[in-house]
Amino acid sequence: MKKLFLSILVICSLLGGNAHSMTQNQMMIINQVLNVDQGKVTKKMYTDFWKDVPDKEDLIGFMETTGMMAKLTRDGMNYQMELWKSALISYQNKQVFKSQDYIKAKETMTDFINRVSKNIPNANERAQVINQMKTGMINSDNLLKSAASRTNMQSVQGPIVELSEERITLIINNIEKSFSRIDKLLQLEWKD
Repeated sequence: MKKLFLSILVICSLLGGNAHSMTQNQMMIINQVLNVDQGKVTKKMYTDFWKDVPDKEDLIGFMETTGMMAKLTRDGMNYQMELWKSALISYQNKQVFKSQDYIKAKETMTDFINRVSKNIPNANERAQVINQMKTGMINSDNLLKSAASRTNMQSVQGPIVELSEERITLIINNIEKSFSRIDKLLQLEWKD
């Protein structure tokens, strides 16, 4: 899961030269919201995040420009959520399972990364983004295969991910909590 957020940050740093990038304050708030262990979203964080949005009523415009990081984060979390849910079913059924929601989330992420990578002028940086995407997709497939065979997953980068039904469920629960917090932050109006 940390690899996903690292990949998101790399992509956004490549977009960082864009005049529409998020403020440092907004990025810091997103990091606090997504923190798996101590993540939170408060009314003050919400207010501080949105004070840097010029036209709060134009949420779509914000997400397509300045809020690209927030949108990418949310889409990336959705992808991870659906991947791990499919891994849980794969683990339980002892065969690879890919839900329709997982397939759709994967297509959304792939499409976004392909579109973004075309706009990266530096060939080395563009190749880095594409290779990270390919690595992430290989790891996703390996996760589903390992879950189905009930074995630990060997990631492309080297680390071994221990898999059990309890661990997969814990990861899903942590992603759901982060998802809930990011959704709360991105609502047009604060809700307790």
